[in-house]
Amino acid sequence: MNTLDATSRPPRYFRSKRLKGGRPGYFFEPPTWARKQGCPVHAEALGQDFASAVERTESILLPAFDSWRSGGLTDMLPVLPVPGTFDWLVSVFRAHQRWRDIDHKTQRLYSQGLQLFANHELKDGSRVGSKQITDFTKAFVDAVYAKLLVVQYKDREGNAAKRERRRFANAAMTACRRAWFVGQRAQETMVPQVNPFSRMGLKSRAPGQPMRETPTASWDELAAFRKAAKRLGYHSIGTAALLSWEWLQREEHVFGAFEIAHYRPKERSNSVRIVHPKNNEEAWWPLFDDKGGPSSPSWWRNSMRSKALSFQDWCSAVIMPTANRLP
Repeated sequence: MNTLDATSRPPRYFRSKRLKGGRPGYFFEPPTWARKQGCPVHAEALGQDFASAVERTESILLPAFDSWRSGGLTDMLPVLPVPGTFDWLVSVFRAHQRWRDIDHKTQRLYSQGLQLFANHELKDGSRVGSKQITDFTKAFVDAVYAKLLVVQYKDREGNAAKRERRRFANAAMTACRRAWFVGQRAQETMVPQVNPFSRMGLKSRAPGQPMRETPTASWDELAAFRKAAKRLGYHSIGTAALLSWEWLQREEHVFGAFEIAHYRPKERSNSVRIVHPKNNEEAWWPLFDDKGGPSSPSWWRNSMRSKALSFQDWCSAVIMPTANRLP
């Protein structure tokens, strides 16, 4: 996986010396003036592997040296990823307009997936994120995916156990695939055209595992949930649950996209505007039928009589009705 060799430009205070037997050895040697001033970062033998020696120098020794020299000021600076690494690819993706076009929930899921893949530790002790993407192969990606698919942990008795996190691992590969495509368009000279995360043949369940039916809630369960939310004082949660049910809304859109101005505006006083930010679509939900009666459930009638409601009153009247307010 390493592309560094002895012909690459070495970092500061990095020295190469010929050892017995003719092979080169690598050392980190701070300048003399720093040693005289009591620099706590001492000279260190780094072994004979050039890539590992450079990685330790750049990721550990030089940051410690710069922190001492600046009195800790460099610790406040963000660490920039090395160009060409997977960490760098992620930064390109997050800085692109395509990232800003993604809704916040998907951004959060993408961030978790990209972090899961980038922080996976390889056999040499390095992170996947520190590796050059030009060395990524489909076999390498498949091997990392297989590792991410299974989580090892200890059960309550302290015994080693394993569990599968297929959905999370699949989502991580999806995020990596999109990051690669966006990065390739933004930095086509540095990101290979072949995307190793494409066409991985991801399965939603393990071989031989029966299909699990997606659980759905009933109206009675929703009513019980809202009643409990009201009793506990979580009115907004009950509000979101009801709006999600009646208007086919995602929970994050209820709080982040819906506004009081969407309820019976002047231009459409008999409707409510339903917004779907994920696909940038909207729909108008009629509040009255052709005869002028309420088209929504009967417990909405009181709220239909007036549109001069504060947001708090609107939530209470429209969304949190109780049995004693039924007409």
